[in-house]
Amino acid sequence: MNHIEQKMYEYLNTHASNMTSEWINQAYTSGTGVYAQPKDSDVYSQLRLMNKQFCLTLTNNLFGKEESLQEWATSIASARTRTATPLYDVIVNFSIFRSIYYSYIEKFIEGNRDEISGNMVIKWVRIISKKFDKATQLVTKKYMDDYEYIFTSQQETILELGTPVIKVDKKIGIIPLVGEIDTYRASKLLETSLNKASEMELEWIILDLSGVPVLDTMVANQIFQLGETFRLLDISMIITGMRPEIAQTSISLGLDFSQMKTFAHLYQAIHYLRDNLTIVTN
Repeated sequence: MNHIEQKMYEYLNTHASNMTSEWINQAYTSGTGVYAQPKDSDVYSQLRLMNKQFCLTLTNNLFGKEESLQEWATSIASARTRTATPLYDVIVNFSIFRSIYYSYIEKFIEGNRDEISGNMVIKWVRIISKKFDKATQLVTKKYMDDYEYIFTSQQETILELGTPVIKVDKKIGIIPLVGEIDTYRASKLLETSLNKASEMELEWIILDLSGVPVLDTMVANQIFQLGETFRLLDISMIITGMRPEIAQTSISLGLDFSQMKTFAHLYQAIHYLRDNLTIVTN
């Protein structure tokens, strides 16, 4: 590091807190997430620390003291996803800080024009642009990875809650399906209901389709496979609410539901089981 670079290095580090304060004052928010908090809050105190650390890391990288942005980016992205801060806000605030950081480089160049060559300026701009781009990419990737994980986990929970196995007697359970059933939900139904039915030690499952408006061919096939799998576990499945069009779809697929009892209404299946089986109630 030559004399002017050392001088600039010290200048940028000395003004790191000032850059952070300017960024805090200009931080953009769309109204949700971490940036929507009061700027005198503990949240912003933490933002101030993280931003200053980023500033110092950038300056070290500018003058050959290579520091990885990976850990910092991971921390930032994870914090933003936890607080449901829009990714757009994160990227906009990166852009705001980039402008502030460049403005301090400009001030330094203006004050030391006689000692700085055009090649030096081009070099500095190239390095800083590369580091800002790298930081943005790292944060964006980690943010999207975390968001996808959270979204998938929430979807799994929703699907599980949307396919409950309700135990109505010691050996009887009901799966009341409501809403559209796509192939993914049908596959989760297969997995979830099998586990729950086994845990409950059920002998009969009533699959109620009366709340399902449409079943396509793939879903009808998966429901058939569900019944067959239950049978292998020595659990009998009764289907209720199967409308004529669903039955016709099944027949056209060559699905033989004759080994499963079907009823138009849920209460008919319950009456059938109560009349024909000895049920020991809980």
